[in-house]
Amino acid sequence: MEWIWNVLWPVLGVLAGFAAGWGTKRSLNRREESLALNELITYLHQKRTLAPIDPQPSAAGPMEARHRSAVLDLRENLMETLARLTPGSSATAVLMRMSAAGNRYLRDAADDPERYQFALMELRQNLDEDLRILTDGRRDVRYLSPGEAPERRPGGRGRTPPSSSSGGATRAKRTPEARR
Repeated sequence: MEWIWNVLWPVLGVLAGFAAGWGTKRSLNRREESLALNELITYLHQKRTLAPIDPQPSAAGPMEARHRSAVLDLRENLMETLARLTPGSSATAVLMRMSAAGNRYLRDAADDPERYQFALMELRQNLDEDLRILTDGRRDVRYLSPGEAPERRPGGRGRTPPSSSSGGATRAKRTPEARR
């Protein structure tokens, strides 16, 4: 009867090792998927093409072509994100709907270029709804509204100037000649 323990312990050790490896792989896959989704959401948030506007009929021109190019780029980014998802991910269906919304915009804008702004706001609404679905119930994926990133100031590089209200004087920037 003692021989059973000599066989059982190694088998249990192998099963425990397999379970630990499987759990680690699953955790890493989820982290990679969350990273890909957060990158996509940030990309859509910064996309100025998706900024909310009051749509008006307008003649097709350079702006319509610019928006079409931006939506093509958006669709490509969606496909790249899809490729990074784990097989069977619940986000796959949502990303496919987002891609279909982009296709619908391209079709509608091609059919009636003067109403491209209306189609663009419909695309924005569809993407916003899908992003809310995508982030619902996922604590590691945060929601950001598409196209609503604050505009960058020219030359600002995202930094805020030092505040003079802190009471201290701000130091003048030293030039290379002054450093010598």
